[in-house]
Formats: sequence, C-alpha cells, structure tokens
Amino acid sequence: MTKALTFSTLNLHNFTAPPFASYEFDNIYSQAQWRQKTSWLSRLLQQVQPDMLALQEVFSLAELSQLLRSAGFDYVVSVGTPELVDQHFFRRPVVALASRYPLLEVAAVDVPAVAAELGLANFQFSRAPLRALVQLPGLGPCQCYVVHLKSRRAVELPAATAMAGQHLPDWVATVQRGHETALLLEAILQQRQLDGYPVLLLGDLNDELSAPVLQLLNQPQQLKRGRFRLQDSWQLWPAAPQQRPASHYYGARGSVLDYILLSEEFDCTQSQALAEVMAVEVQDQHLRQPDFALDGYSSDHAMVSVRLRLTTQR
Repeated sequence: MTKALTFSTLNLHNFTAPPFASYEFDNIYSQAQWRQKTSWLSRLLQQVQPDMLALQEVFSLAELSQLLRSAGFDYVVSVGTPELVDQHFFRRPVVALASRYPLLEVAAVDVPAVAAELGLANFQFSRAPLRALVQLPGLGPCQCYVVHLKSRRAVELPAATAMAGQHLPDWVATVQRGHETALLLEAILQQRQLDGYPVLLLGDLNDELSAPVLQLLNQPQQLKRGRFRLQDSWQLWPAAPQQRPASHYYGARGSVLDYILLSEEFDCTQSQALAEVMAVEVQDQHLRQPDFALDGYSSDHAMVSVRLRLTTQR
C-alpha cells in the first residue's frame, strides 16, 4: 500500500534537441551539449524519484517523452505545440506532465468566459496551462495543474506605441502575469465546484508568491461546496527551515519562482486532510556549486519537490 507520494516541478530551460534552436537563430546545442543536458536530467530523476513531474520550457516533446518513459513514467502529456519559425528555431514553449499513475483526463486550461466581461475577450495565456485528472493511490482522483506564467521580461511593443522609458513594456508583462493568475484561479475554482477533487498546482510562477499579482492564488475562497484555499507546500511543512532556498538565480540574486500549491486536503491541520507534507526539497546543486562537466547545460532553475505522507486512504 502506498504510504508516500512525491510531486516535483522543474523549468527545463530551453529543452530543444539539435539541430533546432531556442528563441534565437544561433541558440543551438551541440550533440555533446545536448547529451550533457539530458544526462543531467536523467540523473536528477533517478535521485529524486518523483511520482509526478511538472515541466516547463519544453520544445522537443518527442525527445522528452522518450527520456521520461525510460525513467519509468508511463504517462507523459502536454497541451499545445511549440511554434517553429522558418523550420529552424522554436518559440512559445509548452508545459508537460509525467506521471507513474493513470491520467483519467488531460486538457488545456481554457480562458474562462468571464474574461470577456472584464474587457479581455481576446486574452490568451502566454503558455497554456495543463490540467490533468490523475488517479493517485490512497488519494483517488486529483486535479493537477501545470503552469508557467508570463515572465518578467518586458513585452515588445509596436514602435508607434513605444515610449522613451522602459516602464510601459515592463508594466504590460506584469499585467499579463496578473491576468493569467486571476483567470487561472477562476478556472480552478470552476472545476473544483464541479467535482470537488483535491487540487495540486505545480510550476514556474515567474514571481514570488507574495507579489501583489500572485497573492490571489493562496487567498481563501468560498464556494457552494465549501471553503477552498491553495497553500504553498513550504508553508504546510511543519519542519520547514526559516531560510528558504532560492529556485532561480539572476546573477547572485536568488528568488523563489517555482512552487507547488496544495488544497486543504493536504493540510494536516484540517479535518478533511488526506495527506500531510513530510518535506519540501530543492535540488539546486547545479546552481549553487556547479560542476561544469556535469551541469554546464542543465537548467537555470532548481527542481522543487514535495513529499506527502498519506494520512487517510480513500
């Protein structure tokens, strides 16, 4: 009988098999660099042994699926297709989910209809979130969301609307991330109202969870089915250290951008809890003390994992 489960999230950073490039015409791995990148990922999976793995920044889906299946994941899915420009370089990466347990349903998260009433009739997520209904041992059906919100990279504006300063392109990126957060949460709440299943949200939020544009994600919500709240798994870990490791570095500055959020079924202080957080692990050796021969083409993000102990069997 399964007593514990591990869920992980990782931004793969330009997962693009040669001869294709990422974002720019000349951003191509050599065969040796690509082998180093995939070997690093295989070793990491062997070390952590997640039951489910959320992945972002994926371009080469077939190669990723082959690697994950060889690592023991029977179910590998994604939504959408990366955009290939001039049959040479990719842009608009997709997210993916790998699972050792059956996926009952997989879909892209659509923009809720209410967006039109908010003046966002043509709104699109920068990267379509993925929703998967997974049958987990001891927990039963759970809704798992894989997300990669808009980065803080400034949005390119048409020359006619560009201003002398940088504030407008930066603000447009922030607004996009804020809209994505609010509409993603609305989609999660609508689905929760339909089925009442436990919820896990995994991914790269591209900001600190405490940032104003993300704070909605872990605010209590009142639904017809009852109270609902997503909480940061780190906050649900009773033994969490005071110092939280960064999951991404920009130069010497570290930030926590990668999160696993859990509904109240994973909060051991709640009467309806099915599981409790045993540990949150951040695999960041390749960022803090890299060995270039092994880590030179790994990722600019850490893998974040949560280990759950089942307290009630469904």
